[in-house]
Amino acid sequence: MGTIKSKFKRTKSGRRAKPVKLPESSSARKTVDPRLPFNNYRQIFSIRNAWKTVARSLEDTAKDHLIRFLARCPNYKESFSGIGNLNTEEEMRESLEFETHAVNLFGLFDDVISNLENVDAALSDIHDAAQSSLMSEALVKDMEETFYETLRTVLDDRFTDALKENYTLLYSFITTEIQKACGATG
Repeated sequence: MGTIKSKFKRTKSGRRAKPVKLPESSSARKTVDPRLPFNNYRQIFSIRNAWKTVARSLEDTAKDHLIRFLARCPNYKESFSGIGNLNTEEEMRESLEFETHAVNLFGLFDDVISNLENVDAALSDIHDAAQSSLMSEALVKDMEETFYETLRTVLDDRFTDALKENYTLLYSFITTEIQKACGATG
């Protein structure tokens, strides 16, 4: 087996070798922009990691979300051009206009999550969406529960209480910024 002495590396002169200095982990140095509602970078990492699953099937997930949302809040159906005549879930899933609206709504979340380390870009995405009337304050508030339901469906058992809390912070941040943007324009 060898003696304890042989387990420690020594130079030819008999002295111990200097320890190798490893580079610091890049994630250990990451800090959270104070404009974001997160306490640590791990929360951002957790959101991004979970979002990868959503992003793999963004079109289908976005459609599921919009179907769920319009079932809960049918008064918004007329807000989306070209889908007022779609009555069944099958018609909605097959409609290109429906898919476009669904992906545009969910695309905002995708853009913001992609830019959580570049908060200026994330804020710009939010403000652009609010000014283009893609999202109104009321729409965002009414859409919150269906957003979580959709994430819960896609992520299944990976949608833990901690992850929901992180997404709640993110959603609150987006809602607040949309309110600011709508207030600045109106």
